[in-house]
Parts: sequence; C-alpha cells; structure tokens
Amino acid sequence: MTDALGCSRCSTISASIEARGGIQVEPTLRRIRSVGTSRTPIGNGVAVEKRYRLIILGAGFSQPAGFPLAGELWEEIRQLAPELGGRAAEFNDDLNAYIEYRRDCDGEDQVNFEDFMRFLDIEHFLGLRGADTWSGEGNEGTLVVKTLIGAILADCIARLDEIPELYLEFARRLQAGDVVVTFNYDTLLENALDVVGKPYRLFPTRFKSTRDGTAISVREDNGDEIVVLKLHGSIDWFDQKAFQLKEQRHQQLGADPPHDIIFSHADELRLQPLVDGVRSETDPLRTVYRVRNLAALYNKTIMFKATPRMLPPSSMKIVYANQVGNFWSSIAGGGELRSGMAIIGFSLPPQDEYARQIVYPLVRSYQRLGLGATPLGMRRTPLALISKFTNEDEIRKRYRFVDWKSATLHGGGFGRETLDLIFQ
Repeated sequence: MTDALGCSRCSTISASIEARGGIQVEPTLRRIRSVGTSRTPIGNGVAVEKRYRLIILGAGFSQPAGFPLAGELWEEIRQLAPELGGRAAEFNDDLNAYIEYRRDCDGEDQVNFEDFMRFLDIEHFLGLRGADTWSGEGNEGTLVVKTLIGAILADCIARLDEIPELYLEFARRLQAGDVVVTFNYDTLLENALDVVGKPYRLFPTRFKSTRDGTAISVREDNGDEIVVLKLHGSIDWFDQKAFQLKEQRHQQLGADPPHDIIFSHADELRLQPLVDGVRSETDPLRTVYRVRNLAALYNKTIMFKATPRMLPPSSMKIVYANQVGNFWSSIAGGGELRSGMAIIGFSLPPQDEYARQIVYPLVRSYQRLGLGATPLGMRRTPLALISKFTNEDEIRKRYRFVDWKSATLHGGGFGRETLDLIFQ
C-alpha cells in the first residue's frame, strides 16, 4: 500500500495521522481591545502590565513536545527517502551527486544536511541543470525534502492527544502587541493560540488603502493581536497562484475547470487565507492559504502536486527569502521599543550566518538603552536566552554580541521553569 507521499515506509506517518481523525483545532478567538494605557484587562478583569515583548523561537521551542531537531529530522528523511519511487527517486540521485562532489572537491563524503540542501539550492538558483530544472520552487530533491518535512511534522502534531500544558501556558501569557519571530516550520504555537483563544495574525501589518497597487495606509487595529512571523514559512502554507493561472488558461480555452489537490478541496482541507485586508499587488503572500486540516492534506498523495511554502533547510535560505514577503524588513530594528525580549531554543548555529544578521540588530537595539523605561514608558526587563546546552562557553561565544550584564542565560532548555524568565 502506498501512502500520502507515494511510498510504503511513509505509510506509518499517514496512518498515524488518519487514525486520529485529523487535526480538528477550531479557533475560538476573542478580541482584546487595547485602551492605550500600560495596563490591559484580561480574563476576569484583573489588569496586567502591558509589555510589548519580542520573542524569537528556534527548534528547541518545539522539542519538549516531541518534535525533532534538525539533525533528527535529517535522519528521518534519510530513512524515508530511499524507498520513494517514481520521480521522487531523483532525491537519491541528488544525494549521490552531492557525495561525489564533496569527495572530489573536499576529499570527504560525510553528508551534512544543511550543506546538502545548500548544494541543491545553488544548483537550482543558478539553473545549473539547464532545461532539466524541475520547477520554480526547486528541483526534485528539494521538493522531496520539503514534502517529507511537512509529513513528519504533521505526524508529530497528530501524535499529540492534546497540546501540552507548557505551550498552552506560554500562549496564555502572550499579549496583544507581542511579536513572536519563529524559524520553525511546525504549527505548534498556532494550535496553542487557537486552543486558548488568543487572537493572532501571521503577517506584520494590516492596511486599509492602497495607491498604485502599493499598500500605504495602516489600520488602527494592528495592535489588537499577537503577531507571529514564520520567517521560514510553514508546513500548512500553500500558494494558489499557479492554480489561478491554470484556471485562467482553461477559461480562455473554454475548457472544464482544472483540478487541484489543494484548492479543489477547500472545504475538506479548511483553507484559510494567510493574509487579509488590502494587500500590495506585489505581496507574495496574497495568494497563500493555510490548510487547517493537516491530517487530510498529508493523507493525500501530494508529492510534486503541491509543495508547502517553506524556505529550504539550507544555509542558502536567503536566496528564497522573498517568498515570505516583507517579514525580514518588518522586524529590522525596533528592539528599543520592546519592554521584554526572549530567545528560546535557537542556538545560532554557524551555518545560519544570515540568521545572525537578523538576531544581532534586534538584540543590540533592545539592550542599547539599558534596563530603564522604554520610549513608550514601559519597564524593560533583561534579555532571556533559553537553550539546551552542555557547553556554556560555546553558546556565549555564538552570542558574543549580547551584553550579559543585562541578560539571563538558561541552559536547561525550554520548560515550565523558564516561563517566568520569558514573561518577566
């Protein structure tokens, strides 16, 4: 029997998702109105101090829920990919080509996940295959990896009988106006926010008007939600643009409407636009939809029929950065306006040089004015850096730009005991 990915081994992933009847997390969002003061009523009416935090998440945030880190994810892909058939078998050819390249150029044949993906990204971006270039989203090996990552992480979500209390409490403590910047592909945080009923959006800003196709006027209710920015995309994001173009061609030819494995099943998959309101004509996310029923999605044979909107897990992610819109520019600077900042489960690995250039200015601008009041008059707390490590010197070396006099370092990983550090 073949599964959603077209291979027998992967059927354990799809069967696990299917046995649980799908992921049916319906959001019960409630609005929290900002009253323009430093204190906001929540729950039973008790006022809490408005904080406007900036929180950065890496893979270590999801690890306590049983989600794999990058190395573990690669091992699962290495186990699943060799048994793929058809066009997906090109993954093995791509891997062998990379090993041969490393052997001939560097005298070694050890496979590093991010470096392998970098090899594929350069090959695709430069068009080194010529007419054999597979698609605008990557060649076969890259699409296989993205699809397998989606299936593996969707299975991790399905295995959760309920969202762990750690994540529900994290979601409860977030406030409207907080910004969460995450490098993770999974939907664990969004699911937790849905369960506790916290309003959030997955894009920086809402607009109310445009001029010459460019959004120019910001809506007043931008501060009424938590902002979650997924810098690397997500396993549940899919772009409708190619399907829209196909529909137009069919209409021009007078042909029957085309079928799409995602967009012809909107009700079943519970599709939801990623962004809303007025958008710029050049916004790459204006045609992206969220698939809320991940189980139904990854039970389908989606390989090469639909690929999640995700930046490849390589050190060359930057060449595809425009796929996630203006997330990068929207978070640049501005740290001095935040009254709390935390970095959770992100070890700043050396291969992610571009990520350091994102984190560095945020940390520097946050710490630049010290621990006094912010320009908005709110109390600024020490930066909280939470990671799981045994070598403290190494993590301090990677974050050498941090002013440790106004920062707290916790080496036990994300856990219940760290919540008070994050939400000081």
